Amino acid sequence: MKLTEFTKNGIAAAILLSVATTSRAQLKSMVYDFDGLDAGATSLPEGDYSYGDLTYEVSPNPITANDMIGDRVLRLNVNWNVNYGSFGRGISRYIEFDPTKDVFNFFFYNPSSNGQNAVFDVMLGDDDNQSGAFESANDDVWIKSMSIPGSGGWQLYSIPLNSFTDYNTGGNGTFDMTFTGDKGKLCHVEFRFSKGGGGTNTPAFYLDMIAFSDGALPRGATDFDLPYKDPSDHCLLGAFMQESLGNNHLIPAHFESMFPATPAKKIRYVNFFQHWATDGSTTPHVMPGPEIQTLINNGYVPIITWEPMFWGYDRLDPVQPRLVNINSGTYDGFIDNYADKIKLLSDTVIIRFMHEFEGDWYPWALSQNGGDPSAYITAFQRVVNRFKAKGVTNVQWMWCLNSDYAPVKAYNFVVTAYPGDAFVDIVGTDIYNNHYPMSLPWWKSFRWQTTESYYYLSKYFAHKPLYICEVGCRERASSENAGSQGKGDWYAVMDKELQSNFHKARALIFFNSFHEQNWFIDSSPGALQSLTNNIWNDDYYFKGNAVGIEERHAYGEGLYIYPNPSSGLVNISYTSNTIKQNFTIDITNEAGVRVYSERIRSVSNAFTKQIDLSNFQKGVYHVRLEASLLNSSDVNIAEVVKLILQ
Repeated sequence: MKLTEFTKNGIAAAILLSVATTSRAQLKSMVYDFDGLDAGATSLPEGDYSYGDLTYEVSPNPITANDMIGDRVLRLNVNWNVNYGSFGRGISRYIEFDPTKDVFNFFFYNPSSNGQNAVFDVMLGDDDNQSGAFESANDDVWIKSMSIPGSGGWQLYSIPLNSFTDYNTGGNGTFDMTFTGDKGKLCHVEFRFSKGGGGTNTPAFYLDMIAFSDGALPRGATDFDLPYKDPSDHCLLGAFMQESLGNNHLIPAHFESMFPATPAKKIRYVNFFQHWATDGSTTPHVMPGPEIQTLINNGYVPIITWEPMFWGYDRLDPVQPRLVNINSGTYDGFIDNYADKIKLLSDTVIIRFMHEFEGDWYPWALSQNGGDPSAYITAFQRVVNRFKAKGVTNVQWMWCLNSDYAPVKAYNFVVTAYPGDAFVDIVGTDIYNNHYPMSLPWWKSFRWQTTESYYYLSKYFAHKPLYICEVGCRERASSENAGSQGKGDWYAVMDKELQSNFHKARALIFFNSFHEQNWFIDSSPGALQSLTNNIWNDDYYFKGNAVGIEERHAYGEGLYIYPNPSSGLVNISYTSNTIKQNFTIDITNEAGVRVYSERIRSVSNAFTKQIDLSNFQKGVYHVRLEASLLNSSDVNIAEVVKLILQ
């Protein structure tokens, strides 16, 4: 971040300018958004509870659905008998909260017909003694009291965490729910209602989109719009295709043939998995095959998901490699030979090494190696260094998370297992809806499933390209409500979320296989048609397809203003193929009077920044950008874009 000075209507001020990237609020963690849950359901994913006078059920949205609040919400039914009642979720998981910045958000609807205020406390339980359960004698509970009058529609409520107060005498009196230092978990989130007096004896309240955010809840022109799409963003497509061993070169043709033939439209990335041994032995021997060069020759970027694992044994069998074996040098010879083979390839490949390490299902997982992130880091670095020592320069290394972690332990804070910028070129995450329980897996929205892992990657490693390296959605089970969100609907919402809340994702790679669930993209006609309509037919997923792995501004050179028209908050984006300096932004009204001027003393070929013009009168304005070539005092560019404030 760089501090720069500017004047607005002649008044001196200061702002933060982010060169080449925009710093903006982000979703951090979802509690519930209810999208895709069955209408009438009273059992929700992951720890819901109630007591007292309150019952609840998933309900169709009583008001017209929108992108922020979908077609499913939670209806809270109150029958005043003992004059209080609660709804909550027992979470008991680590989240890296910062009470000086983070915000608790929810949408609430108290229909005017209730004739009374909704009086309740929002309560956040802090598991200070890390017992996994809330104990009032040992743990803090943080509280914020609310009184919401009746209204004709949904209202957004955002509460800074530092405005919650300590409600009880237990705990340490400090809001310290974080991974860092193993200080404590978020034990529960609860809405505790009390009778406010007057009105109907059986009011119904509605609740949706319960979430934590880093800063204000991201949104667009209104509280009900998703965040604005940045014209510099794009997300290229890829796939893993279930094929017989050795037929990885067939993946692109098979996958692409499911969509309408469109000139210049092809997937970019091909993901496939390689174990270290596949013959039933415990001697690593599998080398890169000719299919990798075939993929390169046909214009694809191979992603090798390289798994230190022996085929034919249980994943966690003691014969499987552990991090200590890699770190002791046991497999150095095999790693060196593999590096030599990769070096012979004519172009760059991506190696996704030891992915989903914060789970408990792989032999390289932290949980299977003493909960020691340093052992994982050492193993990752050791392998990369051996490739470098062999002179291999055509590999980009991907460090890839899962969208959830297990077990719930402080050592699973992914940030502490990052191998370092010199060893990681791309960061990634895997998103599924949803594996477990197998008898009837929970249905989770793409937003809910993606938020936390995306947040950590984009927050702490914003300087690295971010890929969704596996994505899959199951079909509905026959026992589920046929009117609920289906697989095709899930894909349609995913498209919107990728271009708003998760706009930094630069690749979307489908897991096209049957593995525990049916993840095939054509598992139903509706699913494939939705992908065709919302993904394949959208150029967002093909912009800059010829630029290779290195990401560039998809719109080429130029000045872009968005959203346009705007209600006041606008983004100014500029990208050039050459380095520029001394940027000047001038905004004039229709009469030609300059109403805003800013000088950015920066040397860059790209920047994006946000300006708040909400105090300006509605009308037509002209945004002019001037800049000079590096080491030149002359103005070399001058672009003007019309902006409409409405």
